Amino acid sequence: MSRQQDRRQSVSLDLLDTLKSTGFWSAIGAIVGVVATIAGVVLFLTIDELRNFSISVLIIGLVLLFVALVLSPRAVAIFMAGRQGRYGTNVAIMTVAFFLILILLNFLLFRSPSRVDVTATRIFSPAQQTLQVLDSLQGPLRANAFFSPTDRDSTLVRQQTEDLLNEFARRSNNFTYRFIDPELNRSMAVNYDVTEFPVVVFEDIDTGVHQGVFSFSQQDFVTGILVVTGTQQKQVYHLTGHGEASVTRSLTGETDDEGFDFAIQGMQRDNYRVFPLNLKQDGSVPEDAAVLVIPGPKQDLGEDELQALSEYLGGGGKLIVLLDPDTPDSYRQLLAVWGLGIGNQRIADLISNVAGESTSPMIQRSNAQFVPSALSGVPIADQINNVFFTDATAVIPAIPVEDLPTFMSYTALARTTPASWMESHEEETNYNPLEDVQGPLDVASVMQTGASLTGQIVPGEDNVTKIIAIGDSDFARNKFFFQSDNANLLLNSVNWLAEDYELISIREPAIPIRVLVLNQRERDFIKWTGWFLPPILMLIISVVVWWRRR
Repeated sequence: MSRQQDRRQSVSLDLLDTLKSTGFWSAIGAIVGVVATIAGVVLFLTIDELRNFSISVLIIGLVLLFVALVLSPRAVAIFMAGRQGRYGTNVAIMTVAFFLILILLNFLLFRSPSRVDVTATRIFSPAQQTLQVLDSLQGPLRANAFFSPTDRDSTLVRQQTEDLLNEFARRSNNFTYRFIDPELNRSMAVNYDVTEFPVVVFEDIDTGVHQGVFSFSQQDFVTGILVVTGTQQKQVYHLTGHGEASVTRSLTGETDDEGFDFAIQGMQRDNYRVFPLNLKQDGSVPEDAAVLVIPGPKQDLGEDELQALSEYLGGGGKLIVLLDPDTPDSYRQLLAVWGLGIGNQRIADLISNVAGESTSPMIQRSNAQFVPSALSGVPIADQINNVFFTDATAVIPAIPVEDLPTFMSYTALARTTPASWMESHEEETNYNPLEDVQGPLDVASVMQTGASLTGQIVPGEDNVTKIIAIGDSDFARNKFFFQSDNANLLLNSVNWLAEDYELISIREPAIPIRVLVLNQRERDFIKWTGWFLPPILMLIISVVVWWRRR
């Protein structure tokens, strides 16, 4: 018992001596000080909301380091003069130098206008159309962003807005921006007619014209700039009232697969103003229509509506028609006058299709199914690689191409392979040479004409009626719009008809949807290699290992 008591008493005395030792507390202070200093610096550089707290932590860490130095200066001096001290000093110097280099590099990159956007949809990069608007600014323009710093709900929106405006300012020397607290600067808010916030008010500094924008997307900002600078946006109309694909977005933001919402948004991103057109109500196509789109109608046109469309085309109208095999007769009648015909049967393609579904033909550049502009003179599909359709039909001239009058120019954009045909039976997809029309078949075509087949002449010396006919509407509906290059086919068609040739391009989808679309050959290759390639490779490797070790 006495030995145990002596041992306990010795431990207690050692612990008491340690607690009384300045070296012990100096070491504790140094360790905690280093941790607190590093934590304070990291928090200060990474989390804006914790900057005040991080400064407090940093101060506490520096104070503890100072206390550690004061409590045991001799131990610190011995440590610094020793080998470990020299190593530690070298590490500290190299660490500081490393961070200084990173800070300098970050500063230089921040000052540079060059940017590399590695996101899948290029969400941090201004669109080509946006860059063109910024480059065309003739005078100084300023964005006044009214955000309240006390509104935590708008913190994320403020950051996104600042990033976008910063990119605008880097692109154009005529564009500047500033953030204003509407609660502290009420007089400035009144001057810009700001009664609700957050809001971004675009202002032409020379004229004083200003326009408020309450949505904070790139397209909305560009629209605000165009309004302030007086630049007129072209109008695109899409026909409604006959079961066409149209807007389906609900109050909750949900869309229907059969809707036309994403296509409309795509046209708006290309800086067009898009409006629905109901000919029963409006009576005629507006004169400011740059392009009219008819997306998959299910019901016939009335006599007055048919007459209105005929008058529009007769005046040099620009029309895109997306028609399915069951297209009503009135649309066939309208197109026939202008030299185009639409099939009434589905296309089947055995070679180029989606996942073995022969009635879902795929148009691929690798199969030379797109007609290049060098031959057609129409660059719509020059940059497109893949487009697929479901239950598509053929687009054909109303009369044989060789019999078309000289004032009519028919051009195919995309066609199926020779192993395709027009299926005459709805319930089967077997080629019957006696009944089915064999391919290749045009599924997208362009007609440019100075007059109709009935003799109606388009007025104006250089005025030409242009019609793009596509034998499917499903590819442009919400369900398939962002898959393959479906979106690019439609939007490039709008750009070409609106004579915005510089906008014809390949766009990244606004919503990143990763869908692997394969034809039958690609599907079989993946299947068979997936089954047999890994076991064969493992067998070969095992044989090589056995041979080397035997």
